[in-house]
Amino acid sequence: MLKFTSQQRIYHIGDVNLGGQPGENATVLIGSIFYQGHRIVSDPEKGIFDKQKAKALLDREAELSAETGNPRIIDVVGNTTQALVNYIDFVAFHCQSPILVDSSLAKVRLETIRHFANSEIVSRLIYNSIDIHSSDEELTVIKDCGLKSAVILAFDTKAVRPKDRIKLLKETLLKAVQKAGLENVLIDTGVLDIPSISWAAQTIWEVKETLGYPSGCSPANALYIGEKLKAKGSPFFEAIASSVLVLPISWGADFIFYGPIRNAPWVYPACAAMDAMVAYGGQIMGIRPPKEHPLYKIF
Repeated sequence: MLKFTSQQRIYHIGDVNLGGQPGENATVLIGSIFYQGHRIVSDPEKGIFDKQKAKALLDREAELSAETGNPRIIDVVGNTTQALVNYIDFVAFHCQSPILVDSSLAKVRLETIRHFANSEIVSRLIYNSIDIHSSDEELTVIKDCGLKSAVILAFDTKAVRPKDRIKLLKETLLKAVQKAGLENVLIDTGVLDIPSISWAAQTIWEVKETLGYPSGCSPANALYIGEKLKAKGSPFFEAIASSVLVLPISWGADFIFYGPIRNAPWVYPACAAMDAMVAYGGQIMGIRPPKEHPLYKIF
């Protein structure tokens, strides 16, 4: 089992503890809701959706989180500012979990955090994400809005190997973090396809060993671009997906983007099992998981 030599940062965002040595805190699972094509959304421009179905998805994930001991962050995705604001208002009302402010458009993300800048939930919001393309204006708005948490995407087509991603972080991205005034920094090591998750996992290890920041990745990005895999159907898909999701945890991942929130019923048990094994091994090195850890919840 792993124990990193550098001091590990632990963040407290909303009701979630994130980071630390492997086994010290359970892996945080991040599921997406209101994403493009999500059938519960009837008008993605205005953010109109089936509230009963959305609440059922959130409630079911909350039950699984309590049952396994894996905390959660809700990845709220919106195409427009109006939609994203509506979605976040709804999610914030129905749970106390941290919320990712997520959109493919920086304009939408920035207008959304401006909307919530002076609200009670701003401390629970996590900007997703800062990368090599983030502008100075973007960083300034994040700072001016008082947002303290963000995902940092440590990936570039010119920085694919783990050592190159660490260099990218040190020379570029962590400087952006300072400009944005961020305190809680979540390093996403980036994924291209399923085989590349091995490099993403190695980068997670490098980030934690050399810098101590909470780190993770999004294996789900690779799972849903593989037409051959999706065509296999169930349970073939879930079997492969489970192994894909837990691999980074064995390398020290603090969080995992697992894709659509509807998949929570099989994702949580798979990740909790790996968490339990990691924590059990860590006890030999003096790491003591809290009583709500999956080690004590599922076995």
